[in-house]
Amino acid sequence: MQENRLRSGSLSFIEVLAAALALIGLSMTPVLIAPYMFGAAGNASWLAYVFGAVMMLLVAVNLNHFAKRATGAGSMFLYAAAELGPTLGGLAGWSLIWAYVFVGAANFGAQAVFIGQVGSAFGATVPALIVMAALGIVCWLLAVRDIALSTIVMLVMESISVAIICVLIGTVLVHAGPHIDLAQLHLDGFGKASIGLGIATAIFSFVGFESATAFGAEASNPLRTIPRAVVFSVLIASAFFILAMYAEILGLGGSKPPLDQLSSPLWNLADAVNVGYLKIPIVIGAICSSFSVALACVNTCARIVLPMAEGGILPRSLAAVHPRFHTPHVALAATVVVMFAIGLGMYVEHVAPIDIFNFCGTLSSLSFIAVYLLISIAAPRYLKRIGELRAIDIVVAVLACVCLVGTGITLFYPSPPPPTNWFPYLFVVYLGVGMLIQKRRA
Repeated sequence: MQENRLRSGSLSFIEVLAAALALIGLSMTPVLIAPYMFGAAGNASWLAYVFGAVMMLLVAVNLNHFAKRATGAGSMFLYAAAELGPTLGGLAGWSLIWAYVFVGAANFGAQAVFIGQVGSAFGATVPALIVMAALGIVCWLLAVRDIALSTIVMLVMESISVAIICVLIGTVLVHAGPHIDLAQLHLDGFGKASIGLGIATAIFSFVGFESATAFGAEASNPLRTIPRAVVFSVLIASAFFILAMYAEILGLGGSKPPLDQLSSPLWNLADAVNVGYLKIPIVIGAICSSFSVALACVNTCARIVLPMAEGGILPRSLAAVHPRFHTPHVALAATVVVMFAIGLGMYVEHVAPIDIFNFCGTLSSLSFIAVYLLISIAAPRYLKRIGELRAIDIVVAVLACVCLVGTGITLFYPSPPPPTNWFPYLFVVYLGVGMLIQKRRA
């Protein structure tokens, strides 16, 4: 009945865009990902983000072939299922759940890192377990109440964080004066780095832009709103990531220790340009950004679980929609519990919060590449079926597939150090279990 459905037309373009940008977590790249990017690509870091942006735009074009013509809750899963059949469609659904759960769990770890930094600045210790539990409870309360309220909170929090970082970036550029950093332009020292691993890192920065398609049942004018949000989120993220990496490398050039060994690079950057008073606002902004990413993951994952439960792949109890708030409250609760359980499991095994972020982020990258690949395969099949396939569409799809496969290989070859060398196998086992469950429930 109508009262048990999601609230249609409740999200504007800005709110859908906010949800996508929140899941991307713009601030997480300069705050936490930058050292790993620099370790992989060195002075070519900005170039890795250029390549990453091109790849994501190729995927966005393939995704928008569907988004311009059909939409619904958890659309990305539905697109793959409709075009590739129930088996590969289920594979996409399981991959999306893995992706958003691990990005969310990563930000449980990030939240513990940031709040721990604020506490240490004032001589206090804040237990990571309490931080993660509180984050899960607040995310569920906001998500179950109203999707529009959630997106407004995410927009405000991410805007605060990005604004503070932009102030720091502007200060760095003014401090450096009107010149180009030739070391970055000429890619000095690039021979010691890996552009492939850098691009894989860049993909982790971008993941989340596709989340706009999960709100098809709640967006106003979805066939226009969602495709625009998909493309705009990639363009905005691209500009911010490229500028932020350039400024960090510029401002920390020659620093001891180097950027790839810094745990709080923006704090070091603030000291380098004599604006140490920005350090606490920066970490407060990072707390806001990490919270918005976690909340976005909870909202988006639940809207993938919903159609999978409605289709019988998952227990039908997960398809329940709150009669008053029109949100998938059971799926939201299940999502939060799983995210917290992952963070808790790692924590009790003495994994540091920063490593929870790193490990969960790497685990999520595998599934995003898989889903993007499935969508890029499905897009030309879909266009051919409806009689609208063009040569350029084939070229875009092939380029996207080649880039994604090449990047995926860099995640496990050459074999990374333990425990990350086991991550691809964990993902494959998870998919196998998921497909067995799907077969038994068919």
